[in-house]
Amino acid sequence: MENISTAERNKMAAIYGILLGIIYMVLTTFTYMSAGSLMGFYGFTALAFILYFIGMGIFAGRIRKANGGYIEFKDVFAAIIIMVFISCLISYVYNLIYMKYVDPGFMDKMKNTTIQFMEKNKVPDEQIDEAMRKFDKQAADAKSFSIGSMLLSYFEMSVFCCLFGLIVAAIVKKKKPIFDN
Repeated sequence: MENISTAERNKMAAIYGILLGIIYMVLTTFTYMSAGSLMGFYGFTALAFILYFIGMGIFAGRIRKANGGYIEFKDVFAAIIIMVFISCLISYVYNLIYMKYVDPGFMDKMKNTTIQFMEKNKVPDEQIDEAMRKFDKQAADAKSFSIGSMLLSYFEMSVFCCLFGLIVAAIVKKKKPIFDN
């Protein structure tokens, strides 16, 4: 097998980024639907991240396979960056639409679930009140959309995913041997 061109690799990465974004959208929907239980919500969140990175590894492995079974670290990481930026964009837009139009009361559900969890675990009222003040401030900040804060949030999410992408790239890379037997 011959090496694929950079354009072919980038096209594959873009397609896999779209697929990864759609998969993450579905997982995020299940996560949001489990907001009635704090443990369920965080469990689904962890599962979604794990499956996201497994998917990233599978897709990076497919790119390596299309490249003749070998790929340099920089090439696979470049493909992963493309996947991440596209999938994060899809995920970010989906989250905005979900919070604004599909379930505008989502933050209130999370607040109530958090209060119930804290009361169940006998957290002192002062700590609950302080946590709710912080929660209300974060919710108010999230509702005041500005282009700058939206872009910053998108890039923070992308950088976080790219950091895990470094690990995936280190696992998937495979140098071509200098001498063929």
